[in-house]
Amino acid sequence: MNGVIVRGLSVLAMALLFIGAITSVSWPKGDMDQTSNQDVGWTMFGLTTGTGYGIIVLLIGVLLLVALLGGIFLAKEERE
Repeated sequence: MNGVIVRGLSVLAMALLFIGAITSVSWPKGDMDQTSNQDVGWTMFGLTTGTGYGIIVLLIGVLLLVALLGGIFLAKEERE
């Protein structure tokens, strides 16, 4: 029972921390800039084949997924 209360309070404290961090930022008013979806697409995937950052982002995502799964595998307790 105490573990559930501690976990609940921890989640509540983390949520309040996130909400406090978001509300304390002075967000700019109005339109941020004139970047369009097409500009973002050109930056991510490039104007021609072989340019852009799309494949790099994909490879980094796969690497992070493998690292996460490896960490879970290493942290798992073995039962005998």
